[in-house]
Amino acid sequence: MNKSKNLVRTALLLAISIGVQALGRSYPQISQIFVGSIVNAALIISVFSSGISWAVLLGALTPMLAWIIGQLPGPMGPFVPFIAVGNAIFTISFGLLKGNKDINNYIFLSISAVLKFLFLSLSAKKLIYLFNLGLPGKVAEKLGVMMGIPQLITALIGGFLGILIVKILIKNKAI
Repeated sequence: MNKSKNLVRTALLLAISIGVQALGRSYPQISQIFVGSIVNAALIISVFSSGISWAVLLGALTPMLAWIIGQLPGPMGPFVPFIAVGNAIFTISFGLLKGNKDINNYIFLSISAVLKFLFLSLSAKKLIYLFNLGLPGKVAEKLGVMMGIPQLITALIGGFLGILIVKILIKNKAI
C-alpha cells in the first residue's frame, strides 16, 4: 500500500476524530463514552486500512488535539503522553494479533482493550505520582475515574464498531 493512500486515510480518520471531539466538547454529558468510542473505532479502522504505524500516529495525535480544543480539560495536559501510549498499546497489540477470522478479531480486540485500560488506569492512579506530574488533588481524582472503567468500555465499543465498519468497507471494496 502506498504512503499517500495511508496518509489520506489517516488524515480522514483524524478529521473525523477532531470533529467528534469538538462535538463532544459541546455535550459533556455524553462526551467520554461517545467521543472515546468513535476515536477508538478510528484507531481500529486505521490498523486495518493503513497499518499499525499510521494507527499509532493517529493515536498520538488524538489526545493532543483533544487537549488543544478543550475536549480534555486543560489541567490534564500532562497526562496526554500517557493517553498516547495507551492508544499505542491498543493499536499495536491489536495489529499484531488480528487475523482473518472475525471471532478471533473480537477476542483479540477484547485483549487489546483490557491492556489499554490496565495501562491507563495504572497511569492515572500510580504513575502520575511516580512522575510527579503535579496535578491538583481534584484533577488527579477526576483523572483516576476517567481513565478507569470508562476507558475499557469505550475501547470495547469503539473497537467492535471499528471492526464492523472495516467489514463493510472491505465488502464494498473501499479498503
